[in-house]
Order: sequence, then structure tokens, then C-alpha cells
Amino acid sequence: MVRMNHSHNLIGSLEHVTASYTSAPPARKVAATHRADQLAAWVAFSLDEPSALKSLQDAAEELRDIPELAAVLPRVAEASMELLGAEFGNIQFVDPRDDSLVLVTQSGFGDEFLDHFAVVHDSHSVCGRAARQGTQAVTADVRDDQGLTPHQRIFRTSGVRSVQSTPLVDHTGRLLGMISTHMSQPGRPSDQDLRIMELYGQLAGEVVARHLIVPGAADHPHNGTVLDRRLPLLERTESTNGVTQWVYRVDEPYGPGGCRTYGIHPDQWRGRITTDHPDHDAEYAAALVARDLRAEWNIHPAGEARPVHIHIWRGWEGTHQDAAFTMEIGPDLNGHRHRAVDPA
Repeated sequence: MVRMNHSHNLIGSLEHVTASYTSAPPARKVAATHRADQLAAWVAFSLDEPSALKSLQDAAEELRDIPELAAVLPRVAEASMELLGAEFGNIQFVDPRDDSLVLVTQSGFGDEFLDHFAVVHDSHSVCGRAARQGTQAVTADVRDDQGLTPHQRIFRTSGVRSVQSTPLVDHTGRLLGMISTHMSQPGRPSDQDLRIMELYGQLAGEVVARHLIVPGAADHPHNGTVLDRRLPLLERTESTNGVTQWVYRVDEPYGPGGCRTYGIHPDQWRGRITTDHPDHDAEYAAALVARDLRAEWNIHPAGEARPVHIHIWRGWEGTHQDAAFTMEIGPDLNGHRHRAVDPA
């Protein structure tokens, strides 16, 4: 029987590593070829397992509704353990200062394990391999893996026989950390379960990035959680030398009064548009996105799909309320425009 433990954060470690993100996020990214494979996996998954994909999207929507990172991480750990039927789990963040993996959230482990894996520099550990390669790593039996020799005593005393580690990445492919699950028996999750776990790592990573990475750092579009940072950052992201960075996202209605990101992949209809003409305002950026949506619907008719909303922000993605411009559009509708603030 799988025993589920309540996940909790390691507050000191969490505060220490997240503080470094205020100056610069991690530089390491998942390889472009692997990101293309991930997008292909999303498409295949949407066709083969539409109900499972909806469950993943629902789980991500629940995470987006949680206002604090400290409350998000235990939910991510517990959901990952549930997905793979695991008895133990943890989350690590990449420390931008030295590329180490810092343990920030855990479930089921004792102090000896937590002390041993508090900071991981070892690229031969399961999580270290996954971080180095930017891909999921699985060890079916830790006792058969010679690269894990330095950790064998800890695995034995902690009752760990098998491990999987999945990258936690944001929408740009930046590696934020690792989600690892552990079992007391040797074995490997099914390929289907591992694929679901990898997709969950992308969805959860996008939510974590919204809390973790300060806007303006490495041109990341998402806002941080500290509201008073936003005004000076907004001033720096205004038009410079006639060039303006617009950020867009398309949402679809979901649930009673709610919404979620449109498309089969969370990054399919979100991105950046750069303009260099004074007349190319937020409404112009929305029109470009609307043009692409109509082209998509002409190729792949949307049937009874409800209208979607195109949100445009200046500089970085924010809330619906602070969008510079919002447009409602559907397969059979002309765009209805909702200007939140004057983008000029």
C-alpha cells in the first residue's frame, strides 16, 4: 500500500535560494530539440488521452489560483507522488549562483536524507543527471546503479529503491529545478505515466516561474509576487527608442466564471510581439494574434468552441485587470474590444 505523507517546505532553504532569483534567474535551458519533442508529446497526448490532458490542465489551473509559492510547492509534490503512486517526493530549485540543486520541499523523508541531499552538486545523482541533460531521468533500482555509490547508505536507511526526476521548466525552457519521486520497491513507472509526469513538470514549472522570477530579469515576461516592484519595472519596460515589447496570452472560458490558457499546449497561444512604430499599440498587437487565430480556425474548424479572450500587456504578463488591451473573438465573431488602460 502506498503511504502518502503531508508535504512541507524547508523554509530556510526556500528563502535562501529564492532570494538569488531577484538578481538573476538560472541560465541553463532545456535543449531546443528536446523542447520540440515536448511539444510533439503534447499534441500526441491531446489526441490519445484527451481526458488525462484535461485532468492535467485542471491541476495546473488549481495551482494558478494559489497566491503564494510556499503553498504551491507542497501541492506540486503531492500531485507528482499521486501521479506516479510514489511514497516519497521532493522538489529542488536550481541556485543561479552555482547551478546546484537546493532541496526546498519534501514528503516522507527523515532528517538524515534531508541533510545528505540538502544541496546537490553531484551530476551523477538521479536529479543531477536530469538537470545536466535537461531531460527526465529514471533509476529502476538504486542498488544496481554504480553512479549512486556515494548515496547508497542514505537510500538504504531511508527505504528508497527507485527514483525518477523530472525537470521543472518555465515556458521559455529555462530549468528552474527538479521534481523527484521515490519508491521503496524497485521498478520503473510506465512510459505513459512518465510522459504525464513530464508534461506536469512543464505546467507546474510555468506556475512556479510566475512566483519565482522577477520581471526584467533575463527578459522574463512574468511578474513577481511583490506588488511594489511593478511600478519601477513598468517604467523600465516602456517603449525605448520607439521599440515596445508586448506580451500576449489567449484564454478560453473554463468552469463557472473562470478561464484557462487556450490551446492544447500552455505555450501555444502566449508569447511576445515587438513593435517599432508609434501606431503599433496594444490593439495592433491583439489584431496580429487574432489574425493567426482565424487562420488556425480556418485550417482546423473549432466547431462549437466558445469565444476566447486575447490579453495584451506591455513588458510582461500580468493579470486580466492590468492588461493594456483585451479582445474577445470567436470562430463566428468579429473582435469585441475592451481597452483596460491607454497603451499609448
